[in-house]
Amino acid sequence: MKTVVLGFDALDFRYLDRFSDSLPHITALRERGVEAPLESTHPPWTGSAWPSLYTGTDPSYHGVYGFFDHDGYPNDASLVSRSSVDQPAIWDYLSNEGIPSIVTNVPITHPADPIEGVLIPGYLASEDEPGHPEGIRNELGEDLGEEYTIYSRHEISSDPDEKFEGYMNLIDQRRRATLSLLENREWELAFCQVQKTDAVFHNFDDEERFRGIYEQADRFVGDVLDAVDEETNVVLCSDHGIGPITGHTIYVNEILREHGYVVASDDNGNAQPTLNTEKSSLLNEETSSDRTMLEQALLECQRIAERLGVEPNDVYSVAERLGLEETLARYTPSSLLSAASQTVEWRSSKAYCSSGTRMGVRVNLAGREPNGQVQPSEYEAVREEIIEILSTLETPDGEPAFEFVCRREELYDGPHLETVPDILFLPTEMNHTVSPTLYGRRFGPSDNYDHKRDGAFVGAGPEFQESAPDKLSITDVAPITMSLLGQPVPSVMTGTVPEGMVRGPIGRADYDEAVYARATEPTVEDSDVTDRLEDLGYL
Repeated sequence: MKTVVLGFDALDFRYLDRFSDSLPHITALRERGVEAPLESTHPPWTGSAWPSLYTGTDPSYHGVYGFFDHDGYPNDASLVSRSSVDQPAIWDYLSNEGIPSIVTNVPITHPADPIEGVLIPGYLASEDEPGHPEGIRNELGEDLGEEYTIYSRHEISSDPDEKFEGYMNLIDQRRRATLSLLENREWELAFCQVQKTDAVFHNFDDEERFRGIYEQADRFVGDVLDAVDEETNVVLCSDHGIGPITGHTIYVNEILREHGYVVASDDNGNAQPTLNTEKSSLLNEETSSDRTMLEQALLECQRIAERLGVEPNDVYSVAERLGLEETLARYTPSSLLSAASQTVEWRSSKAYCSSGTRMGVRVNLAGREPNGQVQPSEYEAVREEIIEILSTLETPDGEPAFEFVCRREELYDGPHLETVPDILFLPTEMNHTVSPTLYGRRFGPSDNYDHKRDGAFVGAGPEFQESAPDKLSITDVAPITMSLLGQPVPSVMTGTVPEGMVRGPIGRADYDEAVYARATEPTVEDSDVTDRLEDLGYL
């Protein structure tokens, strides 16, 4: 009943198909197994998606809706950790039954809980975050002949060749570490994750680099398949998909400002933390204050423009008329764009979009938010008006900007519903990006790669039957995995095992209370928090 789950961030069928001629191991796994698109959470981002995958519950049940907890306002947000995830993971249920697991590099698993087996945290953990059991990272480093790292050695390098080499080396290290643990540790479940299948799309626009990362992932898969016997079940899955964005950037807070909901401020103290501002503290690296020559020149131009009374919107309008808008957006550093814009005065606004990745609008509700501006009696009327505003919004092409705009209760019903924005939206076909920035305009250019709703699921092994549904939910992965291991599905999991997909009876059970999130909460000094993890595109 052994089962291996190989999680590749943003793995997408469109690239598995496109590169199939150079992915022999994944292609063979697909041919002998079952597969289906794997619909992610809303929003389809790493922070909420991986906890949904490993707990079998949606964000309104496990309580993590993104990379930051918003107990008050966005500028007071703090990074999430395992203690933010209010549900047991697959390996927690197994530990209660005395069943050992190997868990490596899964996002939002820090600090490492003491489980039955091995757990080495992944994304958002600091580079020196210890694993479980004590000393496991040193032991693994001795087996590898080098230090086991959570991030690549050139994570924040400005040299593209050096950065890409770091990505390739890190996947190779993940491969060798997984093989070492499979061989030397007792396990029934092995859950191993690779992140750079996502990062390469956020940092490069190069088909050959995409192919190179997928080929490195394929080698990982092939060696793992060689290391386990034919009686081992194998799941290949991703937290979301990825692909080109050819539409527009939608400045939601600018639209809300037009309708009197957002109040603007020139106070940088209102700026919220982003993963970009967190990077160096996780990598334990000093942040350079040096700017590129381009950035210095653009900032000086900005200061001159301000003295002449030229607003950012004026610059974009001229660039648009000259056909240079996309070029301006592509070559203007994000720090300059942030400096050139106003920020949202969260406490004085009636409603706002706290970040592009949350894909929703939060109402500044009296009695809930510390400085609430909307009375409970006005709450539904405010939601109704904002839904109408966004539902009827059209892009400059005359197309609907959003696929849907709805009340949060239409998607979620769990005990952590309050962590979810009051109004949820999805850009049409996920072909637009959303920005909370105030630039004095509704739309801007967007020409990059970003997340898509559907990831990939492939399953093969003796416990899989020959049929799969047209689509799976990301919350189904944990119930499927429990069934593959011959264990009843925990009753609290909102995901299901599709009928006819897994052999044998599939039962539900109430487990004894699974203990989880027991490790000490990680601390990061705010003074050290700068320039972090922008390579995954969460800015």
